[in-house]
Amino acid sequence: MARDIAQGKLFVLYVLSISAFFASLSQNIYTPIIPIIRDSFHVPISSVNFTVSSFIFIIAVIQILLGTVVDHKDKKSLLMVSLVLIGVSAVICAYTDSFALFLLFRMVQAVGAGIIPLAVISIVAQQFEGEARGSAMGTYQILLTLAPAVSPVFGGFIGEYFGYEGAFLFLLMIAVVLLIFMAYLLPGEKQTETVKKQRKGFMETYKAVFSHYNGVSIIMVSFIVFFIYFAILVYLPVLLHDHYRLTIQLIGLLYLPLSVSMIVGSILFKKLQKNISLSRLLMPLLITMPLLIILFGVFHTQSLIGLSMILFGYGIVVGFSAPLFSTLISNEYIQHRGTALGLFNFVRYSGMALGGMAPALFHILPGPVLFVLFGILLLLVSILPYKSFQDRNVS
Repeated sequence: MARDIAQGKLFVLYVLSISAFFASLSQNIYTPIIPIIRDSFHVPISSVNFTVSSFIFIIAVIQILLGTVVDHKDKKSLLMVSLVLIGVSAVICAYTDSFALFLLFRMVQAVGAGIIPLAVISIVAQQFEGEARGSAMGTYQILLTLAPAVSPVFGGFIGEYFGYEGAFLFLLMIAVVLLIFMAYLLPGEKQTETVKKQRKGFMETYKAVFSHYNGVSIIMVSFIVFFIYFAILVYLPVLLHDHYRLTIQLIGLLYLPLSVSMIVGSILFKKLQKNISLSRLLMPLLITMPLLIILFGVFHTQSLIGLSMILFGYGIVVGFSAPLFSTLISNEYIQHRGTALGLFNFVRYSGMALGGMAPALFHILPGPVLFVLFGILLLLVSILPYKSFQDRNVS
């Protein structure tokens, strides 16, 4: 009986992780078909790029708005609503001739995509405890990391043969399949779990979240981590093209080891957290990650092989950090877990968005100097949770 329950939870975990993969897919499948959309609607590329930036912005905002709701609502219902929003908007985006309508329903699609990661991570945190929670978070993060790597491949293939309409109809098909699985296989929450929780106002809830030192310090570190990660992502093409004189095709291939190393990092977390406490895993990470960024700043123009090695190591620690941070936050917050995870997701997306604008800083300081300063900044911010979790280990 216990084995059947465990297998049932494992199946639910895979369905939820695939749903999170799908949310990321709906965002990243879009990139290769941007030129097709521009030419189909006869609009400037800046208008199409706005659909990309607005998509990320809406996902980030949804994390804050939904954070105080997800603790008290049936998360299964929220997931089903999100899939309906994505499916309906996909149909309209595929068949409309109006770019204004396309833009509007691409934003609606972003609302649906924004609901999924918060609802999924909240269910995972609720369904699993202790070591099993860390392992589940690792599985969730592996699929979430895999999505940005494979989604552009899907988008390019589908766009080549079926146009941008095919990409959106592909999203519709997956949304329908997931909706059927959710309806029949995902357990709903009991009335006592959702309604009888003590409810607080929006401001009171976030006040309680921000009053938790350990949780807030981890969230602050995560902002810097994902800011620097995206700053490196947007810096690499210019570096590889202008300094190392690589072709666009080779530049694209060099992103693959970074994605693979992030998956390796998530798998490594799954294995280590079974035998080592999360706080003990956190402390070396808080030292290793800033040092790798400083090494990147110092040596990234010296050798392509050295750059690749640093990036591979950096990808491992980023892939390791995401499930570690989300598991720590899930453990630190009990009453306001959904709100805290929503804030965590919001901070991550905000860090990514701002990190994507980091090239503007290169007009002020050279890239090597800037990344050394980024590494020092992360090291200083990492002091906030370091001592607290170190004291916890000693006690």
